Amino acid sequence: MKVSIGYLLSPLGLIKIVGQDDSIVSVEFVSHKDEEEVISPVVKEAILQLKEYFEGKRTAFELKLRLDGTEFQKRVWSKLIDVPFGSVISYRELAEKVGKPQGARAVGNAVGKNPAVVIVPCHRVVKSDLDLGGFSGGIEKKIWLLSHEGWKIENGLLRK
Repeated sequence: MKVSIGYLLSPLGLIKIVGQDDSIVSVEFVSHKDEEEVISPVVKEAILQLKEYFEGKRTAFELKLRLDGTEFQKRVWSKLIDVPFGSVISYRELAEKVGKPQGARAVGNAVGKNPAVVIVPCHRVVKSDLDLGGFSGGIEKKIWLLSHEGWKIENGLLRK
């Protein structure tokens, strides 16, 4: 089990990418480089794809992921990956897609534990009334990501 680590300075700050063997296991916002970089091909590819996303040249990621979580969390994250660039989904809609129509709160908790921000696009989950809801990386990052994908935010609500 070979672990590799790389960092990307993005428009939103420093992002740490962790790979294990041939998969990405986490992508997170960090304040500083807390570990030495050991860049494997999969981490190098993730850095490249994230750069392309931030430059507006990529709308979908093509990376093998191995995310650690409960079966429910993994179902939620899997459905999140299906939400296309420039689209949003409500917590309630996502709960229906994972077969738990009354589970919007549980879905919100799973979304908040997403180990691969941006690549698993948790920023695309909003409240039913198009209120932004929360974001583990901070609301200003969610606003930036949604704006980057074509949304306008007026009085805390999304507009196309």
